[in-house]
Amino acid sequence: MTDEDAEPTRRREVGAFVVLGLMVLIGSTTATAAKFAVQELPAGLLPIVRFGGAGLCLLPWVRRPLWRMVREDGGRLLAAAAFCVPINQAFFLNGTRLAPTSHVGLIYAACPLVVLLLAAALGQERLAPQRLAGVLMTILGVVVIGLGNLWQSGPGGRATLLGDLLEVGAVVSWGAYLTVNKPLVARHGSLPALAGTFLLGSLLQGPIALATWPGRTALAAVSMPAWLSLAYLTLIVSLLGLACQNRALHRLDASQVAAVGNLAPILTVVWGVLLLGEP
Repeated sequence: MTDEDAEPTRRREVGAFVVLGLMVLIGSTTATAAKFAVQELPAGLLPIVRFGGAGLCLLPWVRRPLWRMVREDGGRLLAAAAFCVPINQAFFLNGTRLAPTSHVGLIYAACPLVVLLLAAALGQERLAPQRLAGVLMTILGVVVIGLGNLWQSGPGGRATLLGDLLEVGAVVSWGAYLTVNKPLVARHGSLPALAGTFLLGSLLQGPIALATWPGRTALAAVSMPAWLSLAYLTLIVSLLGLACQNRALHRLDASQVAAVGNLAPILTVVWGVLLLGEP
């Protein structure tokens, strides 16, 4: 390959990492926005509004490839939707309610390990020792957090530890989603895969939302900051942030995308201090 032939490839790879940078910036605000929203909005209803609304926004542009994906990869799409919405959000939102946002961000640093192991098990990536060693370093913070909470006394420490354990479940389910989702992105494109995951995931979330419906009176008491946080999660985090993630998955390995995403916890801690007054 000549230098002229290689130049477009280099530009695409650079573009993928630029998109990843935007993904990191947006992703770092997810826990903070979710913290505002989940304090007042029911955890069962929030994912339907967030992901269902985002999926409906994408639907007019992806209808044809979406139906083709349903026909050709319906089983994989169902798995991706289940991991992304009902499973991940049950862990993530309830954990976010109990744990500080700094813990949420740092625990998510273990996601590349989950992705790498799953991708290697499915034959999508090679389990290189250098990459495995680097990814293992990212979970040291998780161990420190867990030990710190075990040493804390009183119900506050136990509640925080429970939140941290729920976030571990969120990390495992999100890593599974990234791994299952990558072939969908490669075959059908980033936006159709995103829309299909959101819409089908919202349908799967429906029974949970009905079972935990708090009634109209409770929703009427929700404050404007909580509604604005939900709107931000829907339009910015779900639509723009995950579109950037899927675009990067089109060019890079799933574990690379997850590893670059580990820059987000640093900013997550900053947002927690500035916006929530966390220590």
